[in-house]
Amino acid sequence: MIAGVLVAIFCGVWYGVLGNDTPDTGPANTDSTSASSADVGDCLQNKGSESDPDLTIVDCGGATADYKVKQREVMDYSCDPQYATYQLTRNGRPQFTLCMERISK
Repeated sequence: MIAGVLVAIFCGVWYGVLGNDTPDTGPANTDSTSASSADVGDCLQNKGSESDPDLTIVDCGGATADYKVKQREVMDYSCDPQYATYQLTRNGRPQFTLCMERISK
């Protein structure tokens, strides 16, 4: 009986931490231009501010591209200092990290 209670507690904690979303994608998002869909090589435009970014995938050859994704890492990750960092969080927990190179204009 004690083992059953421990298993139930473990499963509850595991579900609370991971939820039913996969760790590398965060919340379900069907918008293929959102930062949650960005992968290495994609370019992003920041329609927000540095402190409150609103990143959208754009054409790398266009004038609106601000960043190019150099790395996409699962969960919390520390990018090299030369890269800008963007993390998508859910319930205060990092779901993925983008390491981005600033595009010179």
